[in-house]
Amino acid sequence: MRPGVEYGIFSARHMPEEFPPVYTVTALTRAIRDALEPRFSLVWVSGEVSNLRQPPSGHYYFTLKDEGAQIRAVFFKGSHQHLRYKPEEGQQVLCRGRLTVYEPRGEYQLVLDYLEPLGLGALAQAFEALKAKLAAEGLFDPARKKPLPFLPRRLALVTSPTGAVVRDFLRLQRQRFPGVEVLICPVKVQGPEAAGEIARALDDLSSVPGIDVVILARGGGSLEDLWPFNEEIVARAIARCPLPVVSAVGHEVDFTISDFVADVRAATPSHAVAVVLPDQAELRAKLARLAGSLYRAWRRHLTAERRHLAQVSRRLPDLRRRLTEARLRLDERWEALARRLRRLLEARRQELRLARSRLVLLSPGKRLAGERRRLRAAGQELLRAWQRSFSERRRRLEVSHEHLKKLDPLAILARGYAVATTLPEGAVIRDPAQAPPGAAIRVRVAKGRLDCRVEEIREAQPERQGNHG
Repeated sequence: MRPGVEYGIFSARHMPEEFPPVYTVTALTRAIRDALEPRFSLVWVSGEVSNLRQPPSGHYYFTLKDEGAQIRAVFFKGSHQHLRYKPEEGQQVLCRGRLTVYEPRGEYQLVLDYLEPLGLGALAQAFEALKAKLAAEGLFDPARKKPLPFLPRRLALVTSPTGAVVRDFLRLQRQRFPGVEVLICPVKVQGPEAAGEIARALDDLSSVPGIDVVILARGGGSLEDLWPFNEEIVARAIARCPLPVVSAVGHEVDFTISDFVADVRAATPSHAVAVVLPDQAELRAKLARLAGSLYRAWRRHLTAERRHLAQVSRRLPDLRRRLTEARLRLDERWEALARRLRRLLEARRQELRLARSRLVLLSPGKRLAGERRRLRAAGQELLRAWQRSFSERRRRLEVSHEHLKKLDPLAILARGYAVATTLPEGAVIRDPAQAPPGAAIRVRVAKGRLDCRVEEIREAQPERQGNHG
């Protein structure tokens, strides 16, 4: 594009340096959602229910409106099925939920998790005010919460002695771990006096020896029924209790101040049993699995150690074999020495007989007879010498034959040795440099041959010089 040349209605001289971002509809909707949802993750809204409908799914869909505006709302079945109050057309309600954007239609709506008639809004406001106050003081901080023991030996159940909570708790406790002792601490769990009794019970249990966990329990009910567990006196009693406290108040969807302050929250009193106590049958099964794993690991270790011992023992010299070889060599040398002594003695005796014959036989006849006898004796001696020479040469031949057998390459291979040659030349490998990594070689053993490939070369280490006796 040449400077100053105009195309359409824009001029290259008047093009802006930076263009504003261009959103797609989806991107803009998601940007709005990302901006709204974190800011309004939990809001309380009051208004009139309008256009209420409930499809077969069980969810509630309606419009929440006042004199100046309206907003769509959805109350899913999983959130409202445990609530005492249900929305009604034209009813003034106080509800709690989070703001979200429904992207396919580009609409924002409230997803509710709690709803009550507007007349109870004062209690809800008091709840939120106390919750904010205690949270600011750090009573909800996870760092101050105490862990539960793995297997408590004694539990303290703070609840009404006449309700179904005690029966259900004890029944489930006997099913999961019957050996645990449960101390029932009776208190009122409803009415104006309940909060004071609960706080005093928590303080008194701090001085009772042997208690490992305290369970604060009550069945479900309306906001007014559960209000003692939203009192500040109860919250502070839980916070100062030195024992781990489990809050098991109401149904799963019910939340009280005690749930936030307690070390652990259980959805229901029955769920508190599973939170506090492990299942004895599961523990036994786990111990059995661990015992089996430990036994198999021990067996593998024992097998490995035995294999290692066998390998080490094969490297040790066979002393019995060496002693047998030494005895055989000693016998051979003793026999050779005896033969030499016998030959020397016989030679000396023969010389003595010849000397006596020369002295006695002085006449020619006798001398002749002596010469004849000497000739016969010489012949006999020659025969014996030939026999001795033949025997000696035969013995040497046998010894040489044995040496040749020991030096036979096939015999050496039979003792476990091997000969490596290059391929395809067939040259005997005496230096690792003849067969670099990756080279093909042939290894000759006693009963055949192996075609191999070199993976790694290790230089021979010089043998250590030791003192030999």
